[in-house]
Amino acid sequence: MEALGFYLLKSAIWITGFGLIYAVFLQNERFFQWNRIYLVVGILSSIILPFLTVKYVVAAPEIQTQMTAGVLSGGVARAATRPDLLIQLVYGIWVTGVLLIAARFIIQMVPVLKAAKGARPVSGYPVKLIRSSDFTSPFSLFSFVVVNPSVSDTETREIMNHEVVHIRQKHWLDLLLSGFLCAVQWFNPAVWIYSRFVRQNHEYLADAEALQRTSDPVLYRAALLNQIAGSPVIDLGNFFSFSLNKKRFTMMKNKISSPYRKLRLLLILPVAAIVLYAFAEPQYRVTADGKDTSPADFVTAGIIKSVSGVIKSDKGTLLEGAVIVIKGTTVGTTSDAAGRFDLQDVADDAVLVISYVGFETNVVSVKSAGGNINVTMNRRTVVTDTVSVGPVPPPPPPPPPPPPAGVLPPPPPPPPAGIPPNVLVVLDGNVTNRPLSEIDSEEIAEISVLKGEMAVKKYGEKAREGAIEITTRKKAGKAQAGNGSEEVFVVVEEMPQFPGGEEAMWLWVAQNVRYPAQAVKDGLTGLVAVSFVVSKTGKVGDMKVVQSVHPLLDAEAVRVVGEMPAWKPGSQKGKAVDVQYIIPVKFELNNQLKVKKL
Repeated sequence: MEALGFYLLKSAIWITGFGLIYAVFLQNERFFQWNRIYLVVGILSSIILPFLTVKYVVAAPEIQTQMTAGVLSGGVARAATRPDLLIQLVYGIWVTGVLLIAARFIIQMVPVLKAAKGARPVSGYPVKLIRSSDFTSPFSLFSFVVVNPSVSDTETREIMNHEVVHIRQKHWLDLLLSGFLCAVQWFNPAVWIYSRFVRQNHEYLADAEALQRTSDPVLYRAALLNQIAGSPVIDLGNFFSFSLNKKRFTMMKNKISSPYRKLRLLLILPVAAIVLYAFAEPQYRVTADGKDTSPADFVTAGIIKSVSGVIKSDKGTLLEGAVIVIKGTTVGTTSDAAGRFDLQDVADDAVLVISYVGFETNVVSVKSAGGNINVTMNRRTVVTDTVSVGPVPPPPPPPPPPPPAGVLPPPPPPPPAGIPPNVLVVLDGNVTNRPLSEIDSEEIAEISVLKGEMAVKKYGEKAREGAIEITTRKKAGKAQAGNGSEEVFVVVEEMPQFPGGEEAMWLWVAQNVRYPAQAVKDGLTGLVAVSFVVSKTGKVGDMKVVQSVHPLLDAEAVRVVGEMPAWKPGSQKGKAVDVQYIIPVKFELNNQLKVKKL
């Protein structure tokens, strides 16, 4: 909201500056076409130039720069204490005014367009003429002219000579621009005066050309005087009787002006320079020991070489895997098992965004927090984080005695829940019959799961039940150099969302995780952290184990993440992007499987 308010302030100053120059130096000049260009440029400048910020370098001793930074910090702190309610109230009043002005334009145009649609055009004129008794004063709008039936044919011809100029020169475009500016800056009196200047100059342009077309200038002036009682009906139309005063008749006189008077248009240049400088942003250049450092040296001097800290929950638990990202960039890190993190080369005006699944996102200013940052994450709405998988099975019973002759043996029991027995295991790119339980988790760098057609396409029909791809650290180290990938964001303006929200996600994971039977038998427990990417289309992919426990548990965690339904994709600056997520799944054998919310 503050950015919008600052934009409106700069826009109001720009249009006021252009209006003052026109009122003092240009409105009595007879180069009407140049005046029109000036007025349109003023409107466009007030819309576009507020986005432009000029920056300049200020050399200052080191101690002075530090004092300046302190003053700026104090100003930010005071600004942060302003009541949000007051800002929202002002913003609401502005929006209400914009809507009212826009509604007024629409309400004015509706009856005109209805009359134009229902009336029969009068032939014999170069543009569409509509005679309607609903309007007393003649005017033009877009591509047609409206005249009251009581106006005589002689006056109508003179009026048409005038209004045709408005239509052919597309003066309605200028009126749309000024109308838009009036709606946005309805609080600024200067913008309404400026809009009147635009309409007035249109009439001067039309008068000048109409006088050249008429057979009798006296009849043209008489037609104007006959419409002196007319009043404008809509704000976006050109009215024949607009600004009908002595000055308008004076401007019809054919007087020759010096071409050098057009140089007055350049008077806007110093005004523009003043406005640009008034809103320019200083960049301080530090001088130390009498030597003037370069801007690059100043930037280096304004960087904190290292920022470190500890991330913990509101209950004091140290959080491992918290994501710390410099706002507006993809540069960041994660916290270790002790909740600590370190970031190098962080600018002193940077803002850190700290996020963790299940907790509210924290935003911390490096300048206010210093080089050592301790962050307490507040937990979101508590949801159920455990799901019962039944008691741990007892040791297997002895095999049953063989059935009597002639009696069929009982069917084999169904395979245990978890990973299907016919899943293909691919170790470092080679298919292997080595059981997952025999693979040392310390050797694993990455583990991923392929399903269905994707597995068949890559490994053939033997992978119909799926494939588990395992890359060891040795293999990953050889392949690491030279690999590149698309940019994947960690924190974006609008984060991806699981269907139904975060509670639904944890419930879905808890209901779909199956503790591998062999892992239960071997007593395997631990926390598996799975990294995955929610693509710009919402699909989940690129699953990787970033914290391994055992291949059996790793594969199960990757499997359940890979089977998630499509998410609502994240977006950055209104554009869908790929976003990385990390889900920690904690396997415990206390008759429960815990999906840990961090």
